[in-house]
Amino acid sequence: MNERIGFDAMKEIGLRIRDADLEAERLQQRAAGEATTLGDVLASARRQAVPLFVSVLIGLLIGLVHYATTPKQYYASATVLVDDRRSEIDQQVTASIPFARNDTSFLNEIQVLKSLQLATEVVRRTDLQNSDLFLFPPSSLARNIVSGIMGLVRSEDPVPTLTAEQQQEARILGAASKLQGNIIIERIGLSFSINIAYIGHDPELASQIVNTYAEAYLADHLNANVESTEQTAEWMVRRLAELEQRAAEIQAEAAALRQSDPTQVAQLRQLAQRESTLNSLYQTIAARYQEVSIQGSFPVTNGRILTRSPVPKNPALPKLSRTLAVAILLSLMLGFAIAVLREMREQAFRVSTEVYNHTGKSFLGHLPRIDLKNLSDRPPPETSAIVLNEQTHSGGSPEGDDAAPSDASSMEAEWQEAKTLSPELFWSVLMPQSTFSGTLRNIHSTIGLESGDSLCNVVAFTSMLPDEGKTTVAMNYANMLAKSGARVLLMDADIRGSGLSTSLRLPESPGVVDVLRGRAPLPDAIHVLPFTNLHILLPGPDREQSVAGDILYQQNARALMAELRNHYDCIVLDMPPLGKSAEAKAMIAHIDQIVLVCDWGRTPRSLVTQYLAHESEIAKKIIGVALNRVDIQKLSKYARPGWPESYTEADSTLV
Repeated sequence: MNERIGFDAMKEIGLRIRDADLEAERLQQRAAGEATTLGDVLASARRQAVPLFVSVLIGLLIGLVHYATTPKQYYASATVLVDDRRSEIDQQVTASIPFARNDTSFLNEIQVLKSLQLATEVVRRTDLQNSDLFLFPPSSLARNIVSGIMGLVRSEDPVPTLTAEQQQEARILGAASKLQGNIIIERIGLSFSINIAYIGHDPELASQIVNTYAEAYLADHLNANVESTEQTAEWMVRRLAELEQRAAEIQAEAAALRQSDPTQVAQLRQLAQRESTLNSLYQTIAARYQEVSIQGSFPVTNGRILTRSPVPKNPALPKLSRTLAVAILLSLMLGFAIAVLREMREQAFRVSTEVYNHTGKSFLGHLPRIDLKNLSDRPPPETSAIVLNEQTHSGGSPEGDDAAPSDASSMEAEWQEAKTLSPELFWSVLMPQSTFSGTLRNIHSTIGLESGDSLCNVVAFTSMLPDEGKTTVAMNYANMLAKSGARVLLMDADIRGSGLSTSLRLPESPGVVDVLRGRAPLPDAIHVLPFTNLHILLPGPDREQSVAGDILYQQNARALMAELRNHYDCIVLDMPPLGKSAEAKAMIAHIDQIVLVCDWGRTPRSLVTQYLAHESEIAKKIIGVALNRVDIQKLSKYARPGWPESYTEADSTLV
């Protein structure tokens, strides 16, 4: 039988845990199921306006610094027209199609311009291998920083020993490779013109380089034509000698045949025909040789220089607009990445809908951050009994009018004392017109609806984590009720984190721990605040923790709460944080309702969701969640269009 009971108990516990997990999962799925809209994106942009603006500002400053520290560079360019030679057949075709060209030959000319051989020729002509400005140009601050960092991590290879001539050739080759990489060769449209450009720090040197490039290209073409003509002439000379020798051999063979056998007429005729063919070929090649010789005496190039580069006067780089545009674009990308990371880290409560979606509890309101600069210099007007008729107004004691000034002065003195003592604890009565006080009144209305006709209501204020402002909220709520004439007791049950005695400057006396342990009577432990007539029961100097197994201590706690219910209209309990203390479960039997105070933008939503899902007994008594220390001016940035928070405006008492 006992085993069956134990099995049922384990089964029941297992079901409860499984149900709690399902409840947490259901709440989180409901919270994550909302589709992201354009309004959410715009709201995120408004929230992250500061990092985006700061990123753009930093990028703008970096762009200006980069522009100021980047050496000026000058652009020089020359234009060369490539006039490719065409054969007679090409000339016949282009006579009917005048714009027909050989693109392949033109691309070959571009490769010639980009070749290392031509770059080497330009280096030799301009002596660039000895120009420090060309070999070691000045660089910007950013490049110097990057080069310095790379120099720290890069190992230097050993330099081989070279002769002076080898060093000079190595310098020429290095300068040519550098020039080959920096020169800009571009075709102009669909024409057969080539633009040769160079960007350098010295305007005269840049102009000299592109002009020398054009000249070297034409000279290279001229030398190539001369070499081609010479090679053709040499081949023709060798071919003429071969033809002459072959013709002589045929003549000798024919003469020998006539002497030996004159009757071989057919063979002699064949030898004569071959000799005639060789003579004709010899005459043709000889004529072409004369033409080639004449052409070699007057070599021509295939192109010409259309424009030479003047010495540029205005720098082409850096361009301020381009530099700033690139800097702003990169900074916007960085700012956007930071904004996305900040949005991903946003896991705390901000708006009312998040409270309902993640906890399933009612939203009790926003409690703005208290700003003492907005504290009024005058006490709020006192409310007297309503006047329904003239007799009621004229009735009363004769001394009433004389006593009124004395009561007003006493109230003024108490108001000043509360203002000087701890105004944040009395904010609900010092500034009853503030949004903070309005939210407390909304909490009180919700508590009244939940409690019904209960003679005494025990309301606990707690939070998930320490330092979320639950004590300030509980104190203001209790002061608001006490100021309205209700009999209210504030019991500080947060033994570890209690600091009310120091804030209120109360004299040292026994506390609730001493009462529960039977060391002091209850009246000696209760303090009364003169301004609001609030009764306070503090932990006392003895901060020993209660022992869960101390049965007499628990019986005293039940007796104490029963006695307090007989003497007060409302008991406000300042409970320890739920996430840091296990004492809340021991106190749950004495509590009617719990108000959960969450720090705006700080309390993790997942922590509250998981706790309420797994602690069902505590969750049943939580009537709602109030968000504390809210920045009203920023609240609308976290709301979707149409949500209540999107219409919230800060009043003169809030920050």
